[in-house]
Amino acid sequence: SSREIRLQAQLFREDPKLEQLYFGGGTPTLLNDTQLSGILKEIQQNFNLIKDGEFSIEIDSRQMPDLSMQALKEIGFNCAIIGVQDFDDHVQQSVHRVQTENATLLAIRDAQQADFKTIRTELIYGLPKQTVKKFEYTLGKIIAADPDQINLLNFQHLPEKFKPQQNINPEDLPDIETGLEMLLLAIARLTAAGYLHIGMNLFAKHDDQLIVAQRQGRLYYGLQGYSIYPDSYRVALGVSGIGSIGPALSQNDCDLLQYYSKLEHNILPIRRGIELSPDDLIRRSVMQALICHSVLSFESVEAYFPIEFKSYFATELAELTVYEQAGLVTLNDQEITVTPKGQLLMNSICAVFDKYLRAVQQRKPLDTHLNFT
Repeated sequence: SSREIRLQAQLFREDPKLEQLYFGGGTPTLLNDTQLSGILKEIQQNFNLIKDGEFSIEIDSRQMPDLSMQALKEIGFNCAIIGVQDFDDHVQQSVHRVQTENATLLAIRDAQQADFKTIRTELIYGLPKQTVKKFEYTLGKIIAADPDQINLLNFQHLPEKFKPQQNINPEDLPDIETGLEMLLLAIARLTAAGYLHIGMNLFAKHDDQLIVAQRQGRLYYGLQGYSIYPDSYRVALGVSGIGSIGPALSQNDCDLLQYYSKLEHNILPIRRGIELSPDDLIRRSVMQALICHSVLSFESVEAYFPIEFKSYFATELAELTVYEQAGLVTLNDQEITVTPKGQLLMNSICAVFDKYLRAVQQRKPLDTHLNFT
Protein backbone atom coordinates (compact mmCIF):
# COMPACT_ATOMS: atom_id res chain seq x y z
CA SER A 1 0.00 0.00 0.00
CA SER A 2 1.23 3.50 -0.84
CA ARG A 3 0.24 4.71 2.60
CA GLU A 4 2.38 2.08 4.34
CA ILE A 5 5.38 2.98 2.16
CA ARG A 6 5.03 6.66 3.12
CA LEU A 7 4.53 5.88 6.82
CA GLN A 8 7.69 3.76 6.86
CA ALA A 9 9.74 6.38 5.00
CA GLN A 10 8.75 9.06 7.54
CA LEU A 11 10.49 7.07 10.31
CA PHE A 12 13.92 7.65 8.74
CA ARG A 13 15.44 11.04 9.49
CA GLU A 14 18.06 10.81 6.76
CA ASP A 15 17.51 9.86 3.12
CA PRO A 16 17.82 6.07 3.42
CA LYS A 17 19.69 4.19 0.70
CA LEU A 18 17.69 1.21 -0.51
CA GLU A 19 20.14 -1.53 -1.53
CA GLN A 20 17.79 -4.49 -1.82
CA LEU A 21 14.15 -4.91 -2.75
CA TYR A 22 12.46 -8.30 -2.48
CA PHE A 23 8.97 -8.54 -3.94
CA GLY A 24 7.70 -11.94 -2.84
CA GLY A 25 4.85 -13.87 -1.31
CA GLY A 26 4.45 -16.19 -4.30
CA THR A 27 2.00 -14.09 -6.31
CA PRO A 28 3.46 -10.64 -7.19
CA THR A 29 3.12 -11.42 -10.90
CA LEU A 30 -0.67 -11.54 -10.46
CA LEU A 31 -0.38 -7.74 -10.65
CA ASN A 32 -0.12 -6.16 -14.08
CA ASP A 33 2.78 -3.98 -15.22
CA THR A 34 0.91 -0.73 -14.40
CA GLN A 35 0.25 -1.85 -10.81
CA LEU A 36 3.81 -3.09 -10.28
CA SER A 37 5.27 0.05 -11.81
CA GLY A 38 3.10 2.20 -9.53
CA ILE A 39 4.34 0.40 -6.41
CA LEU A 40 7.98 0.69 -7.47
CA LYS A 41 7.59 4.40 -8.29
CA GLU A 42 6.07 4.99 -4.84
CA ILE A 43 9.09 3.28 -3.25
CA GLN A 44 11.47 5.33 -5.43
CA GLN A 45 9.78 8.57 -4.35
CA ASN A 46 10.18 7.70 -0.66
CA PHE A 47 13.49 5.83 -0.62
CA ASN A 48 16.78 6.36 -2.42
CA LEU A 49 17.30 3.27 -4.61
CA ILE A 50 21.02 2.81 -5.27
CA LYS A 51 22.08 2.43 -8.90
CA ASP A 52 23.48 -1.12 -8.75
CA GLY A 53 21.09 -2.49 -6.11
CA GLU A 54 19.43 -5.88 -6.08
CA PHE A 55 15.74 -5.62 -6.91
CA SER A 56 14.16 -9.08 -6.90
CA ILE A 57 10.74 -10.40 -7.80
CA GLU A 58 9.28 -13.89 -7.39
CA ILE A 59 7.95 -15.22 -10.68
CA ASP A 60 5.06 -17.64 -11.19
CA SER A 61 5.65 -18.79 -14.76
CA ARG A 62 1.98 -19.75 -15.13
CA GLN A 63 1.08 -16.04 -15.03
CA MET A 64 3.73 -14.77 -17.43
CA PRO A 65 1.62 -14.66 -20.64
CA ASP A 66 0.06 -11.46 -19.23
CA LEU A 67 3.34 -9.94 -18.04
CA SER A 68 6.63 -10.06 -19.93
CA MET A 69 10.10 -10.34 -18.41
CA GLN A 70 11.12 -7.34 -20.48
CA ALA A 71 8.34 -5.30 -18.86
CA LEU A 72 9.52 -6.37 -15.37
CA LYS A 73 13.08 -5.33 -16.28
CA GLU A 74 11.89 -1.94 -17.56
CA ILE A 75 9.87 -1.41 -14.36
CA GLY A 76 13.13 -1.75 -12.43
CA PHE A 77 13.52 -5.39 -11.35
CA ASN A 78 16.88 -7.02 -12.10
CA CYS A 79 16.71 -10.35 -10.21
CA ALA A 80 14.16 -13.04 -11.07
CA ILE A 81 13.27 -15.86 -8.67
CA ILE A 82 11.46 -18.64 -10.53
CA GLY A 83 9.77 -21.49 -8.65
CA VAL A 84 9.97 -24.96 -10.20
CA GLN A 85 7.79 -27.99 -9.50
CA ASP A 86 8.65 -31.41 -10.90
CA PHE A 87 7.87 -31.48 -14.63
CA ASP A 88 5.93 -34.76 -14.25
CA ASP A 89 2.15 -34.30 -14.63
CA HIS A 90 1.25 -36.67 -11.76
CA VAL A 91 3.52 -34.83 -9.33
CA GLN A 92 2.08 -31.46 -10.36
CA GLN A 93 -1.48 -32.69 -9.94
CA SER A 94 -0.68 -34.10 -6.48
CA VAL A 95 0.29 -30.61 -5.24
CA HIS A 96 -2.47 -28.89 -7.26
CA ARG A 97 -0.01 -26.76 -9.22
CA VAL A 98 0.08 -27.54 -12.91
CA GLN A 99 3.11 -25.66 -14.23
CA THR A 100 4.25 -26.90 -17.60
CA GLU A 101 7.86 -27.58 -18.49
CA ASN A 102 7.59 -25.23 -21.45
CA ALA A 103 6.24 -22.30 -19.37
CA THR A 104 9.02 -22.68 -16.78
CA LEU A 105 11.87 -22.96 -19.28
CA LEU A 106 10.42 -20.09 -21.31
CA ALA A 107 10.37 -17.87 -18.20
CA ILE A 108 14.07 -18.61 -17.57
CA ARG A 109 14.98 -17.95 -21.20
CA ASP A 110 12.95 -14.73 -21.35
CA ALA A 111 14.65 -13.47 -18.16
CA GLN A 112 18.03 -14.18 -19.75
CA GLN A 113 17.05 -12.35 -22.93
CA ALA A 114 15.80 -9.40 -20.84
CA ASP A 115 19.31 -9.33 -19.29
CA PHE A 116 18.35 -9.84 -15.64
CA LYS A 117 21.43 -9.54 -13.40
CA THR A 118 20.56 -12.72 -11.47
CA ILE A 119 18.16 -15.55 -12.30
CA ARG A 120 17.51 -18.00 -9.48
CA THR A 121 15.42 -21.13 -9.77
CA GLU A 122 13.96 -22.72 -6.65
CA LEU A 123 13.76 -26.46 -7.26
CA ILE A 124 11.70 -28.58 -4.86
CA TYR A 125 12.52 -32.20 -4.04
CA GLY A 126 10.57 -34.65 -1.86
CA LEU A 127 7.22 -33.84 -3.51
CA PRO A 128 4.35 -36.35 -3.40
CA LYS A 129 4.56 -39.01 -6.13
CA GLN A 130 8.06 -37.77 -7.02
CA THR A 131 10.69 -40.41 -7.78
CA VAL A 132 14.44 -40.07 -8.17
CA LYS A 133 14.05 -40.63 -11.92
CA LYS A 134 11.39 -37.90 -12.27
CA PHE A 135 13.46 -35.47 -10.20
CA GLU A 136 16.58 -36.23 -12.26
CA TYR A 137 14.72 -35.35 -15.47
CA THR A 138 13.55 -31.99 -14.09
CA LEU A 139 16.98 -31.24 -12.63
CA GLY A 140 18.67 -31.95 -15.97
CA LYS A 141 16.32 -29.57 -17.79
CA ILE A 142 16.93 -26.79 -15.24
CA ILE A 143 20.72 -27.21 -15.40
CA ALA A 144 20.53 -27.06 -19.21
CA ALA A 145 18.55 -23.80 -18.91
CA ASP A 146 21.65 -22.35 -17.20
CA PRO A 147 20.27 -20.09 -14.41
CA ASP A 148 22.78 -18.15 -12.27
CA GLN A 149 21.61 -19.78 -9.04
CA ILE A 150 19.75 -22.99 -8.16
CA ASN A 151 18.20 -23.33 -4.72
CA LEU A 152 17.23 -26.85 -3.62
CA LEU A 153 14.21 -26.83 -1.32
CA ASN A 154 12.93 -29.85 0.60
CA PHE A 155 9.13 -30.05 0.35
CA GLN A 156 7.54 -29.34 3.73
CA HIS A 157 4.28 -31.20 4.32
CA LEU A 158 2.42 -28.93 6.75
CA PRO A 159 -1.32 -29.48 6.13
CA GLU A 160 -2.22 -27.76 9.42
CA LYS A 161 -0.55 -24.58 8.13
CA PHE A 162 -1.28 -24.73 4.39
CA LYS A 163 -4.88 -25.69 3.56
CA PRO A 164 -4.20 -26.86 -0.04
CA GLN A 165 -1.88 -29.54 1.42
CA GLN A 166 -4.78 -31.14 3.28
CA ASN A 167 -5.65 -33.02 0.08
CA ILE A 168 -2.18 -34.59 -0.13
CA ASN A 169 -2.01 -38.27 0.78
CA PRO A 170 0.95 -38.71 3.19
CA GLU A 171 1.56 -42.14 1.63
CA ASP A 172 2.45 -40.40 -1.64
CA LEU A 173 5.43 -38.63 -0.03
CA PRO A 174 8.90 -40.08 -0.72
CA ASP A 175 10.60 -41.53 2.36
CA ILE A 176 13.64 -39.84 3.97
CA GLU A 177 16.09 -42.14 2.17
CA THR A 178 14.60 -41.27 -1.24
CA GLY A 179 14.66 -37.56 -0.41
CA LEU A 180 18.32 -37.82 0.58
CA GLU A 181 19.08 -39.70 -2.65
CA MET A 182 17.51 -36.83 -4.62
CA LEU A 183 19.58 -34.27 -2.71
CA LEU A 184 22.85 -36.15 -3.21
CA LEU A 185 22.07 -36.66 -6.91
CA ALA A 186 21.40 -32.91 -7.28
CA ILE A 187 24.66 -32.01 -5.55
CA ALA A 188 26.65 -34.34 -7.83
CA ARG A 189 24.96 -33.09 -11.01
CA LEU A 190 25.22 -29.41 -10.03
CA THR A 191 28.88 -29.74 -9.08
CA ALA A 192 29.64 -31.49 -12.37
CA ALA A 193 27.87 -28.65 -14.21
CA GLY A 194 30.14 -26.07 -12.56
CA TYR A 195 27.88 -24.79 -9.78
CA LEU A 196 29.41 -24.15 -6.35
CA HIS A 197 27.62 -24.79 -3.06
CA ILE A 198 27.33 -21.55 -1.08
CA GLY A 199 25.46 -23.28 1.75
CA MET A 200 21.86 -23.99 2.82
CA ASN A 201 21.45 -25.91 -0.47
CA LEU A 202 21.98 -22.77 -2.59
CA PHE A 203 24.25 -23.28 -5.61
CA ALA A 204 25.66 -20.59 -7.87
CA LYS A 205 28.08 -20.08 -10.74
CA HIS A 206 31.73 -19.33 -9.86
CA ASP A 207 31.46 -15.63 -10.75
CA ASP A 208 28.20 -15.01 -8.87
CA GLN A 209 28.37 -12.05 -6.47
CA LEU A 210 27.47 -14.31 -3.51
CA ILE A 211 30.32 -16.72 -4.34
CA VAL A 212 32.77 -13.80 -4.63
CA ALA A 213 31.53 -12.31 -1.33
CA GLN A 214 31.91 -15.67 0.43
CA ARG A 215 35.47 -16.06 -0.89
CA GLN A 216 36.31 -12.55 0.37
CA GLY A 217 34.74 -13.11 3.79
CA ARG A 218 31.94 -10.54 3.41
CA LEU A 219 28.89 -12.78 2.88
CA TYR A 220 25.87 -12.15 5.11
CA TYR A 221 22.80 -14.23 5.99
CA GLY A 222 19.54 -12.64 7.11
CA LEU A 223 15.77 -12.69 6.74
CA GLN A 224 15.90 -13.05 2.95
CA GLY A 225 18.75 -15.57 2.94
CA TYR A 226 22.25 -14.83 1.64
CA SER A 227 23.19 -11.24 0.88
CA ILE A 228 26.17 -8.99 0.17
CA TYR A 229 24.63 -6.21 2.31
CA PRO A 230 25.46 -6.75 6.01
CA ASP A 231 23.64 -5.18 8.96
CA SER A 232 21.00 -3.56 6.77
CA TYR A 233 17.61 -2.48 8.07
CA ARG A 234 14.82 -4.64 6.63
CA VAL A 235 11.61 -2.69 6.12
CA ALA A 236 8.57 -4.98 5.89
CA LEU A 237 5.67 -3.96 3.65
CA GLY A 238 2.44 -5.86 3.20
CA VAL A 239 0.35 -8.37 5.12
CA SER A 240 2.37 -10.60 7.52
CA GLY A 241 5.73 -9.06 6.42
CA ILE A 242 8.64 -9.41 8.85
CA GLY A 243 11.09 -6.55 9.26
CA SER A 244 14.34 -6.01 11.15
CA ILE A 245 15.61 -2.69 12.47
CA GLY A 246 18.83 -3.00 14.48
CA PRO A 247 18.24 -5.48 17.32
CA ALA A 248 14.44 -5.44 16.86
CA LEU A 249 12.18 -7.69 14.79
CA SER A 250 8.58 -6.88 13.87
CA GLN A 251 5.74 -8.58 12.04
CA ASN A 252 2.82 -6.94 10.24
CA ASP A 253 -0.79 -7.95 10.79
CA CYS A 254 -1.77 -11.22 9.11
CA ASP A 255 -5.46 -10.29 9.00
CA LEU A 256 -6.40 -8.12 5.99
CA LEU A 257 -9.11 -6.19 7.84
CA GLN A 258 -6.80 -5.26 10.72
CA TYR A 259 -4.01 -4.42 8.27
CA TYR A 260 -6.12 -1.94 6.27
CA SER A 261 -7.93 -0.59 9.33
CA LYS A 262 -4.66 0.56 10.90
CA LEU A 263 -3.42 2.09 7.64
CA GLU A 264 -6.67 4.05 7.27
CA HIS A 265 -5.86 5.63 10.63
CA ASN A 266 -2.21 6.29 9.57
CA ILE A 267 -0.94 3.65 11.98
CA LEU A 268 1.71 1.16 10.87
CA PRO A 269 0.03 -2.27 10.66
CA ILE A 270 2.48 -3.96 13.05
CA ARG A 271 1.08 -6.93 14.93
CA ARG A 272 3.97 -7.72 17.24
CA GLY A 273 7.64 -7.07 17.84
CA ILE A 274 10.59 -8.23 19.88
CA GLU A 275 13.92 -6.71 20.85
CA LEU A 276 16.79 -9.20 20.72
CA SER A 277 18.75 -9.64 23.94
CA PRO A 278 22.59 -9.52 24.03
CA ASP A 279 22.50 -13.35 24.17
CA ASP A 280 20.23 -13.46 21.09
CA LEU A 281 22.69 -11.26 19.18
CA ILE A 282 25.65 -13.46 20.13
CA ARG A 283 23.82 -16.60 19.00
CA ARG A 284 22.71 -14.95 15.76
CA SER A 285 26.33 -13.99 15.05
CA VAL A 286 27.48 -17.57 15.67
CA MET A 287 24.85 -19.05 13.35
CA GLN A 288 25.56 -16.50 10.62
CA ALA A 289 29.29 -17.33 10.68
CA LEU A 290 28.56 -21.05 10.34
CA ILE A 291 25.99 -20.55 7.57
CA CYS A 292 28.12 -18.09 5.57
CA HIS A 293 31.62 -19.48 6.01
CA SER A 294 31.33 -23.00 7.52
CA VAL A 295 33.91 -22.00 10.11
CA LEU A 296 33.62 -20.21 13.44
CA SER A 297 36.65 -18.80 15.21
CA PHE A 298 36.13 -18.50 18.98
CA GLU A 299 38.46 -15.49 19.01
CA SER A 300 36.36 -13.64 16.42
CA VAL A 301 33.27 -13.94 18.64
CA GLU A 302 35.26 -12.87 21.72
CA ALA A 303 36.51 -9.81 19.81
CA TYR A 304 32.94 -8.54 19.35
CA PHE A 305 31.24 -9.80 22.51
CA PRO A 306 32.37 -9.80 26.17
CA ILE A 307 32.34 -13.59 26.62
CA GLU A 308 34.75 -16.49 26.92
CA PHE A 309 33.46 -18.72 24.14
CA LYS A 310 34.25 -22.19 25.48
CA SER A 311 32.76 -21.37 28.85
CA TYR A 312 29.69 -19.54 27.47
CA PHE A 313 28.89 -22.34 25.01
CA ALA A 314 30.08 -25.33 27.08
CA THR A 315 26.72 -27.13 26.69
CA GLU A 316 26.65 -26.57 22.94
CA LEU A 317 30.26 -27.68 22.42
CA ALA A 318 29.58 -30.87 24.38
CA GLU A 319 26.56 -31.58 22.18
CA LEU A 320 28.59 -30.92 19.02
CA THR A 321 30.89 -33.85 19.84
CA VAL A 322 28.07 -36.13 18.60
CA TYR A 323 28.12 -34.22 15.30
CA GLU A 324 31.91 -34.53 15.21
CA GLN A 325 31.66 -38.31 15.60
CA ALA A 326 29.18 -38.34 12.71
CA GLY A 327 31.69 -36.43 10.54
CA LEU A 328 29.57 -33.28 10.30
CA VAL A 329 31.93 -30.89 12.13
CA THR A 330 35.50 -30.79 13.38
CA LEU A 331 36.34 -29.19 16.72
CA ASN A 332 39.55 -27.88 18.27
CA ASP A 333 40.54 -25.26 20.84
CA GLN A 334 40.22 -22.37 18.38
CA GLU A 335 37.28 -23.07 16.07
CA ILE A 336 34.35 -25.08 14.79
CA THR A 337 34.54 -26.17 11.15
CA VAL A 338 31.56 -27.60 9.27
CA THR A 339 32.53 -30.40 6.87
CA PRO A 340 31.07 -30.66 3.34
CA LYS A 341 28.85 -33.45 4.68
CA GLY A 342 27.81 -31.21 7.58
CA GLN A 343 26.83 -28.41 5.20
CA LEU A 344 23.88 -30.58 4.14
CA LEU A 345 22.67 -30.53 7.76
CA MET A 346 23.44 -26.92 8.60
CA ASN A 347 19.98 -26.37 10.09
CA SER A 348 20.59 -29.12 12.64
CA ILE A 349 24.07 -27.81 13.51
CA CYS A 350 22.74 -24.27 14.01
CA ALA A 351 19.86 -25.66 16.07
CA VAL A 352 22.41 -26.66 18.71
CA PHE A 353 22.90 -22.93 19.39
CA ASP A 354 19.13 -22.18 19.44
CA LYS A 355 18.27 -21.83 23.14
CA TYR A 356 14.55 -21.41 22.40
CA LEU A 357 14.44 -24.69 20.48
CA ARG A 358 16.40 -26.34 23.29
CA ALA A 359 13.82 -25.15 25.83
CA VAL A 360 10.99 -26.63 23.73
CA GLN A 361 12.82 -29.95 23.31
CA GLN A 362 13.48 -30.19 27.04
CA ARG A 363 9.73 -30.11 27.63
CA LYS A 364 9.22 -33.02 25.22
CA PRO A 365 10.15 -36.71 25.57
CA LEU A 366 13.72 -37.49 24.45
CA ASP A 367 13.82 -37.71 20.67
CA THR A 368 17.28 -37.56 19.13
CA HIS A 369 17.33 -37.09 15.37
CA LEU A 370 18.94 -35.11 12.57
CA ASN A 371 16.76 -33.07 10.23
CA PHE A 372 17.29 -33.31 6.47
CA THR A 373 15.69 -29.91 5.82
